[in-house]
Amino acid sequence: MRIIHFCMVAVFILLSGCSAQNELDELLILSGIGIDEGEDGRVKVILKATNPQANTSGQETGGSNQAPSYTFVGEGEDVIGAFSNVNELLGRKPFFAHIAALVVGEEYARNHGIKELIDYMERQYQIRDSYLLFISKGEKAENIMNLFTPIENSSVFTMEQMVAIPEGAKGMKDGIKLEDFIKWTYGDNRDPVALGVEKVDKEVQSTNAEILNNIEGNKNAVRLTGLAAFQNNRLQDWLTPKDTLGYALIASHSGKTLPYSISCNEGEGTIGFRLKEMKKDFKPKLEDGNLTYVINLKAQVVLEGFTCPLKLSTNQGVEELQQLVNNNLEKDLTSSLEKAQELQLDYFGIRNQLFRNETKQWEKVKNEWDELYENMEIQAHVKTYLESPGARVDNNEKTQ
Repeated sequence: MRIIHFCMVAVFILLSGCSAQNELDELLILSGIGIDEGEDGRVKVILKATNPQANTSGQETGGSNQAPSYTFVGEGEDVIGAFSNVNELLGRKPFFAHIAALVVGEEYARNHGIKELIDYMERQYQIRDSYLLFISKGEKAENIMNLFTPIENSSVFTMEQMVAIPEGAKGMKDGIKLEDFIKWTYGDNRDPVALGVEKVDKEVQSTNAEILNNIEGNKNAVRLTGLAAFQNNRLQDWLTPKDTLGYALIASHSGKTLPYSISCNEGEGTIGFRLKEMKKDFKPKLEDGNLTYVINLKAQVVLEGFTCPLKLSTNQGVEELQQLVNNNLEKDLTSSLEKAQELQLDYFGIRNQLFRNETKQWEKVKNEWDELYENMEIQAHVKTYLESPGARVDNNEKTQ
């Protein structure tokens, strides 16, 4: 009887209510977080909240206009103070489980760095670190967060979709998450990078939901830029789109296929193509106290655009095209590594590769890393094969 009585009491306790639970109408669903430098070096936090009372067109069922999302801004002496102050503006309990992106303003990333921000995000029990990380190039994060972008109605959801597009995000499959940034910084002894984002039309202030009725999508659109390179958690420089594509390939962040374009010889046109079935072998080697980075890449090429004066109906034309692609890829991949050397940043994780693959050699020379890296030789070997010239082989022949 005593056991039965105990079981009944336990069941009653478990089913007696949900006092620790929150109803949906008590929660404020957050989709994004922005961080900026505020007045006098203070920290500004921007929370982007989804408005459940607005439908996809921004209209409330009752007939009054409401925006699909709202931003709330708070400032403080540090990240903790800023988050505390912005929470005071909310009429509901913030719910962080659906955060899709963290956007950090360029000014904040350069002047403050994001060490303090990472520390807060890791300790805050409600906030996970598996969401996308972006640096707003030449912009306040607040300007990006306030945008009502076409189609998605929210800059946060638009950026999330841009990353999700296959072979999108400047070749960076799945983008870069805050957890990647943390792992590179504290686990791999590697200088981290993050995807950049910017407004297409910097003059337009798209903070009013009425902008969604404008047919000119560019006026309130965002686009992804090259990577932002960090050192000691502070933004150092921006990579070009070509250097970003090189990073995606070398650091194994590209998908199964990669869109690419090059110029023809002497500026006679452009070749647009897609790399597929890539076989990559990228690794550093230590030999006789010298560091060499070896790039071996084999891939199939699928033409997507072609305006060069080459006759692809002949073997010679095909061979010339393949050689042109090989030479340009070798040049671009080499340039991407040279950019890292120039910045004295190891965002390719070369130190970590040496530690893992050539441990004994690395232990002997690790104290000479700066000199080794500065004088690192790069050997690039690319071999591509044209899979198909397309339906019309010589579409660039002169008409008679």
